[in-house]
Amino acid sequence: MAEPSREHLRAIIQTQSEIAASDLDLDSIMQLIASRGQELTGACAGVIELADGDEMVYRVTTGEATPFLGVRLQKEGSLSGLCVNEGRVLHSDDTAFDPRVDAEACRRVNARSMLCVPLVHRGETVGVLKVYSPKARNFDDGDVETLELLSAAIAAHMSHANLFAAEMHDGRHDALTGLLNRRAYEERLPVEVARASRYGWPLTLCLLDLDGFKAVNDTLGHPVGDTLLQRVAALIDESRLTDDGFRIGGDEFAILMPKTHREDASLAATRLCRSIGEIEIAAGEIGASFGLAEGLEDPAALHAVADSELLAAKDDLYGRPGIEPPRA
Repeated sequence: MAEPSREHLRAIIQTQSEIAASDLDLDSIMQLIASRGQELTGACAGVIELADGDEMVYRVTTGEATPFLGVRLQKEGSLSGLCVNEGRVLHSDDTAFDPRVDAEACRRVNARSMLCVPLVHRGETVGVLKVYSPKARNFDDGDVETLELLSAAIAAHMSHANLFAAEMHDGRHDALTGLLNRRAYEERLPVEVARASRYGWPLTLCLLDLDGFKAVNDTLGHPVGDTLLQRVAALIDESRLTDDGFRIGGDEFAILMPKTHREDASLAATRLCRSIGEIEIAAGEIGASFGLAEGLEDPAALHAVADSELLAAKDDLYGRPGIEPPRA
């Protein structure tokens, strides 16, 4: 069995010493480990994926994987998900012929060979350290041992695996609705914009705001308002407009629609608003307005255009006879 070279062992020891002598937080430690893993194995990319329910989240990315930070993939059908479920090292010499992986997805990200090492703490696998290469059969047993030593350096800082996983989930999800939160939105938006630009596919952003929500809170109370938000979130989740819906404000939601042109996004958003309008509440009416933006390569500009359209839609709504604007 091949073992890490002396140079690799020195680099690993140096990495462990850097971590021990510093006050780096866990995210910084993971970034350092992923970078070293890529360098020492001759990979084109390094990734740390963390398990979140039935999904794997790209928490740290280096090299050619950098544009995919924040991407969420189903555990099922991925080598990293299988690695978490089985809690052992998994190695694909050639993803083009490996039934455990999505060969087409691997081709798109230039991953011809792949190596996944579980991140284990106190007997629980919480994620994987993964490297991949455009070359078939790029990794050997020495690379496996290199990654295992690096993964141990991360695991030593996961003092409570269950707590760590919970904090990861809570830090990016809205406690009331279960949707991803604004922090997750701000992480994911530039990633999706970069992916759309790289692969030449459309991307539409929808910003949606409830009409009449303040009146519901004022007349029926905040518990009813909270229930209403949960029902709206459920409609967003059930609509399958996209992989990701976000609650980014009190009654404001964002929906990212990769591979979707504006026309199709408008039809989907209109259907969603119609469903929201059919929600029954004790008194009054509820509705929703939306704004769309497509085709911009600047995440801030994409958000600004969608927000401007949303504001115009609200102005149009409250400018109609017989409709009172929300109270300040």
